[in-house]
Amino acid sequence: MASYNKIFLIGNLGRDPEVREFQGRKVANFSLAVNERYTKSDGTPVERTEWFRISFWGKTAEIAENYLRKGSQVMVEGRLSTREYVDKDGNNRIALEVSGQGLQLLSGQAGQDTSSMSSGSPSYNPGPETPSTPPSNNHGSEAGSDDDLPF
Repeated sequence: MASYNKIFLIGNLGRDPEVREFQGRKVANFSLAVNERYTKSDGTPVERTEWFRISFWGKTAEIAENYLRKGSQVMVEGRLSTREYVDKDGNNRIALEVSGQGLQLLSGQAGQDTSSMSSGSPSYNPGPETPSTPPSNNHGSEAGSDDDLPF
């Protein structure tokens, strides 16, 4: 059986990208906040935020350096991986990280929310098999249907 490791995330940067040069190539690292809102059965609203560590290499790292700032809304496409490390107290830890493969800027300026993607937004997708836009919610149903899809 074949295996496949692909993740798509839409969220906001928690900080400006940290860009460094490593073995002659640029690498950009940043944290991405992905919010989930729902209502409990008793009617209590709940908002939960998941944080992801994101890294991009090469040309995409340069794009992140030039266009992304804290609060920017982006769509990230990549592979999910784990990394083991020892924290400052000597405890073994495992971190989930996303190795970015595609990037789409969804907000016009840092922190400015836009309801739809701008055709002029900077994006970079280095492979022919990777889409440059998020999946559409148009499933042949009439506009305004009550889809549970987040996009």
